[in-house]
Amino acid sequence: MAKKIITPATEYEEINFAPGVSFARKAIWWWLPILYLLVSDTFYLRTYDSAQVKITMLQMGGIGMLGMWVSLLVLEGRRAFRREDFVFLAPFFAYLLYVIISFLSAPYRGPSVDDFVRYVLYMSVTLIIIREFTSEAIDKLTKILIVTAYISILYGVVQFLDTRFFPPKDIGPGIDPFIWRWAFGPRVFSTYGNPNFFGNFLVLILPIIVTQWLKRKSVFLLPLIFMNLLCLYATQTKGAWLGFGISSFIFAVFYGYFFLRDRLKISRTAFLSLASILPIIAISVVYHLGNPVSYSFRINTWLSTWEMVESHPLTGVGVGSFKVIYPAYRRPAIFHIEGKHNTETDHAEEEHLEQWMDNGLIGMGLYLWVIMFVTVVGLRGLSTLTENLKGSRPPPLAYDLLGYLTSLLGMLAHNCTDVSMRFVSSGIFFGLLPGVIINLARGRALWELHYKEEVQPARTESEKNAGADGVFVWVVWLARAAGVTGVLYAAYLVVSEFSGLQGPLRNYVASGEILQWYIAWAVMLLCVGYAVYAFCGTMLKGVSAAVPVVVLLTLFPMYYFWGWFKGDVYHNMAIYFSKQGKWEDAISYYTKVNKLNRFFIMPYYFTGNVFNDRFNMEKSYRPEWGDKKDEPRNDYDRAMDSYEAVRAMAPNYVQMHHQVGTLYMKMHDYMMKQGKPKEAEEFLDKALARFNLYENLDPVYPVNYFRKAQIYIMRNDLKSAEREYLNNIDAWKCYVPGHNHGSAEAYTTLANVQYALGRFAEAVVNYRKALELDPNFEQARRNLPIAAGRVPGGMQQPAKN
Repeated sequence: MAKKIITPATEYEEINFAPGVSFARKAIWWWLPILYLLVSDTFYLRTYDSAQVKITMLQMGGIGMLGMWVSLLVLEGRRAFRREDFVFLAPFFAYLLYVIISFLSAPYRGPSVDDFVRYVLYMSVTLIIIREFTSEAIDKLTKILIVTAYISILYGVVQFLDTRFFPPKDIGPGIDPFIWRWAFGPRVFSTYGNPNFFGNFLVLILPIIVTQWLKRKSVFLLPLIFMNLLCLYATQTKGAWLGFGISSFIFAVFYGYFFLRDRLKISRTAFLSLASILPIIAISVVYHLGNPVSYSFRINTWLSTWEMVESHPLTGVGVGSFKVIYPAYRRPAIFHIEGKHNTETDHAEEEHLEQWMDNGLIGMGLYLWVIMFVTVVGLRGLSTLTENLKGSRPPPLAYDLLGYLTSLLGMLAHNCTDVSMRFVSSGIFFGLLPGVIINLARGRALWELHYKEEVQPARTESEKNAGADGVFVWVVWLARAAGVTGVLYAAYLVVSEFSGLQGPLRNYVASGEILQWYIAWAVMLLCVGYAVYAFCGTMLKGVSAAVPVVVLLTLFPMYYFWGWFKGDVYHNMAIYFSKQGKWEDAISYYTKVNKLNRFFIMPYYFTGNVFNDRFNMEKSYRPEWGDKKDEPRNDYDRAMDSYEAVRAMAPNYVQMHHQVGTLYMKMHDYMMKQGKPKEAEEFLDKALARFNLYENLDPVYPVNYFRKAQIYIMRNDLKSAEREYLNNIDAWKCYVPGHNHGSAEAYTTLANVQYALGRFAEAVVNYRKALELDPNFEQARRNLPIAAGRVPGGMQQPAKN
């Protein structure tokens, strides 16, 4: 009898899959690669954050894919998992479980929702790839990643040419059609909106491109490799250059050891020495061309992060808590480096340290377990695939595995000095790369092993019921009808609301805006159309009443996160109206933002600032400004309500305490005008308390000292006022010997108080110091002769001009 030849493509053709299983799995095979393409290559310039669309793609697309996967597992029933599967899934399930525990224990869970959802989806991607992706599906995924790279790198080349051969946007047009051209000067950022994130993508995708060229010898990949290196140079990202050097070393070592070990003509020591050339060059370039300010920023941030680790070393502070907790640990040097006081640092500039801070020693151990497990399995797979070659060409699978393993290790090395993995555009690969490596090293998807020995597996319980029970059939069709209706209605809502956000084409004038309008609509219709096709196909082909329930439950979080996208568009509009001085419109849109995303801190803060600046004490009832229950309020009430909303989620957010202090001072002035000195004095006490709080967070903000001194002057406590001015000048909380914050204004205000105290000689000295710093400072020029006139002999010298 002739044997039937079995190939990966035909091995499972004889299996009688349950209805819907094959459809759902193939839908996932397309869903995940397209999702990664869209997260990498999309941007939308009508949102406050141009990368918000990437976050929304991950949230909606990732949750939708997770819903599809759960539906598939429901359809497979008992075949979904076997006990032995968890040998390879244990590190990922353990890390995922601890992320959930970490989130539940976070002190401020609202701001942590975003990070929590991301890590749940990253680990879900890993599990989906390990269980569902066949070699054919992995090959398709790789091809789509190459397309993804071509899109972003080609646009990077356009930006390179635009910034080298065309004038800046304020002077003239260029070949980059979009409004954000030259946003980072000559630095290239492509579809990533940030040179650092683009650099991270270039580092991690390059080994995959190179190994695909080694595998296929395709001429179309050579220009992509060249353009990748060009864009990497043009990002001017030192961390990415360092990551490239380390990644090149890893690639050379693995390639030499596994692919050339039978043909290598030099000793291992000589080979390692040659492989070390690129990382040594990269380190040297970064050392000599790097910005010392950047080094200082990172070192100070790392020191603060380590102090945060020390506060909860075992269990961690909680996933996604860095941006909320960090202000209490931030070093004063950061304010000098940034030259600003109203900024926030979202991440630790070192992914692995932040993992420890988030999840403690326990979570960090699980994180390292994932990395070590994937690396060991990948290396064992490479060893198996390349052993006993005896000069023959390695199998194609070996090239795939080499590329993905090098990509993962290069990305992890790069993020020793970078935050890219904390952002969606790079973070998604923390989920994809480990899954692909495990899959390639094993050679099969888990589901294939489940069906391997089953030529004609038994039908599922739902199928048996479908043939035997008419009631069950009616239940299934009613569930299908509800599911399909829900999917179509959700699709209608998203498309109609997006139409409102986009506006008509006639509102767009610039060529880049018109191009983006068409691209945005094309991508939106593609995404919605495919989601409808996948969800409805799975429900209609699968014989299960539970699947429509899963799909309907999936729609709720998808639509919820669609609200986050709308909120970001509204936030952009609110800022526009704020800049125009249209306060009522601005407040109205800020309120809309927080109705859609109640964990978005910035709109609460901006709303409080708007009411604080306007300070209309006439009470009125305005629901669009957040007034509720028919209760009229004034701007003080509204501002305090907004600031307290900020404080509930982020107790030390930006300059919130200082802003509240200024609000209390305004209330003092208002109460004095109303003839209520006792109440006015209470507001001064509250203001002083808030200024003291802010001083602990930012001891180098001069205005905070000036306002504290102003309160003491109002109370005729000139000694305390002098102390505040001296504390500002002496930088008393910077702990740096010889460091001084003196300015013309600082010395003049100090001299004014000293004059009032009758210490005229000291006042003259400080007026002169002010004029040394700014000879044209009017108040010092005017007061110096007066103060000098009160000093007997020797001090009455004219001011220097």
